[in-house]
Amino acid sequence: MLSLEEAKRFIQSAYPITYPVIFERAKGIEMWDSEGRKYFDFLAGIGVVNYGHSHPKIVKAVQEQIEKLAHVSMLYYNVPAVLLAKKLAEIAPGDLKKTYYANSGTEAVESAIKLAKKYAVKVRGGTGAYVIAFDCAFHGRGGLTLTLTASHKYKKLMGHFASYPGVVHLPTPYCYRFPGDVETCKSYTLEKVEEYIRYRLGPENTAAVIVEPVIGEGGIIVPPDGWLKELERICRENEVLLIVDEVQAGFGRTGKIFGHEWENVRADMMTMAKALGAGLPLGGVMTTEEVDRAWEPGDHNVTFSGNPVACAAGLAGIEVLLEERLHENALKVGDFIMKKLRDASLRKVGEVRGRGLFIGVEIVKDGKKPDPEATKTVRDEMFKRGYIMGTGGIFGNVLRIQPPLVVTIEQADEMTDDLIAVIKSLS
Repeated sequence: MLSLEEAKRFIQSAYPITYPVIFERAKGIEMWDSEGRKYFDFLAGIGVVNYGHSHPKIVKAVQEQIEKLAHVSMLYYNVPAVLLAKKLAEIAPGDLKKTYYANSGTEAVESAIKLAKKYAVKVRGGTGAYVIAFDCAFHGRGGLTLTLTASHKYKKLMGHFASYPGVVHLPTPYCYRFPGDVETCKSYTLEKVEEYIRYRLGPENTAAVIVEPVIGEGGIIVPPDGWLKELERICRENEVLLIVDEVQAGFGRTGKIFGHEWENVRADMMTMAKALGAGLPLGGVMTTEEVDRAWEPGDHNVTFSGNPVACAAGLAGIEVLLEERLHENALKVGDFIMKKLRDASLRKVGEVRGRGLFIGVEIVKDGKKPDPEATKTVRDEMFKRGYIMGTGGIFGNVLRIQPPLVVTIEQADEMTDDLIAVIKSLS
């Protein structure tokens, strides 16, 4: 049996290892560590395992594909890569039809920004100098993507590595912490986008606006109704590309297949990862045919792009999602959890928010003052009771509830009872 000492000796220190356990196997929402202890997964590998751990259809697809063709590179087409791209074109909203494959969300976002800038110059005849992101955003941990990610906590001691030129951060519609009502929050944040595009940066210099339909790492912040649709209008009127980052919100997580379907938005590009690979490393960017024409062969590629095994897993995962209607289960179970938490009227809870099984519980003290220490205590106490959960938010005071979409009402009910008891114990 592997020891924790061996893990610490051979694994680099960059990883934010939360608890001294080594996981060995999992099924559905249940996980077992190397000592045989069982846990209930309410984080899904940070939103990756949407279809449950070790789903037999996905396991079979991976086994069969690796016996046929493990890798070939996108110097050539391969069957799973084409079939997955075809399936994505069938389920994607709007005019998104063409797929580029990456290995992660970071790579997907970087690819989208590269294409947006080339489109701005080659097709629109502008400079493509600027990209607008939002101040609670998380888009990755690479150089450019870390620049798009606004929070300082990911950038400390990084010098100029996370300071790519041309990235502008504007206010997130974080209405719980906005000094005004929801409508004022909505109009103010939209007016800032329009102001910057039209008067400060210039439409000809603005390549794209990138936004998460539900802001994930920043605190699972759900924009007010109509906000995302209005953002689309501003982009259209100024001929600026709209990129929706569906890395966390996609593939059923919010109760629809993709998060921006809640507003019937027609994006120019959509970044994907996490659940796209159904447990295997896979990212991607979908574009309209119009935007795709900016590329020229050889403009962009990575070695493992379109890996047949990962694509086979991704295709099987989408089939599971559609056949089992997991997005509908996400909506039903997510609404159940949020209602039960709200009805408990917990003094330490400032807000319960989310869509589907993308839920944030904001822990506060003295009114709305963030309480990150109490949030970690809740997470730790829930772990002792056998639940894996996450924390996040720009202040570190949001408990993240993101289980696999196969979770049942009964499992959610038991977890919520325990969570309420733990939060009450803090009072």
